[in-house]
Amino acid sequence: MLGPYPIFCRGHSGGRILCEAFARNHIQMGHLAPGRNDTEYFSITNPFLRHLILHAYHYPHAQPAERQYDQELMRRCLTHYLQTEIPYPAGPFGWKHGISLFTLPVLMDTFPTAKIIHLIRDGRDVMLSRLEARFGGDNLSDPVNQLVVFGNSHTHDFEGHLLTPETIATYRNELEMLHWVTAVRYGLQGRHYPGRYLEIKYEDLCQNPVLVLTQIFDFINIRLLSTTRQWIIEAVHQTRIGKWQNLSPQQLDKPLQIGGELLKELGYLR
Repeated sequence: MLGPYPIFCRGHSGGRILCEAFARNHIQMGHLAPGRNDTEYFSITNPFLRHLILHAYHYPHAQPAERQYDQELMRRCLTHYLQTEIPYPAGPFGWKHGISLFTLPVLMDTFPTAKIIHLIRDGRDVMLSRLEARFGGDNLSDPVNQLVVFGNSHTHDFEGHLLTPETIATYRNELEMLHWVTAVRYGLQGRHYPGRYLEIKYEDLCQNPVLVLTQIFDFINIRLLSTTRQWIIEAVHQTRIGKWQNLSPQQLDKPLQIGGELLKELGYLR
């Protein structure tokens, strides 16, 4: 089996561009949502994914029988994905959907051929790119959304206020930053799988697209086509970097209290 080679990232971290590059290079990515390039199979409505995500923090410390159960669900999930969305015979394949990042350890334990691309973007820019899939309407009432934002599926308030649309609007920057921290921290577990996990910064992809894309395709041992190489040069824009600099220090203060430590660890803050 050639893969899977999923792109894991917190939503609005630049995964759309990387997914397009994969698809153009003949890596099967399933049915993609127009505009977002999310592999729709791996959405929050997938029952396999819902179970695995709700067990995301339990799995690494679970008893062997429980881990085996989750691995069997992961196996069934990918088997169904291959049968329904990947043309036979299956060549290299993957997917891209932010929420599936929370399956990382169970995926790696289940499929020894899996290799992960973990795409990370400056949390301050991610914060400003509003993620309606998590924060729109009453979406935070869903336990899965609560888990991927707060790291806990039983969270109903923030800063002492119930998670109403008014609270979400008032604390939107803080909640977006918290979601970034939760997702990136979970994804960093990939570092426990050397040789099968590659960390890429979105900013590096924008500034050196051919160099970074070559690194990614070398990692998954797939030849980068010249047409894909030319496309990425034209597709990425450095103007997407550093939008947070338009904020005042007061606007950044509380988000940095939440995300400052991780931003420093990743080299975004000195």
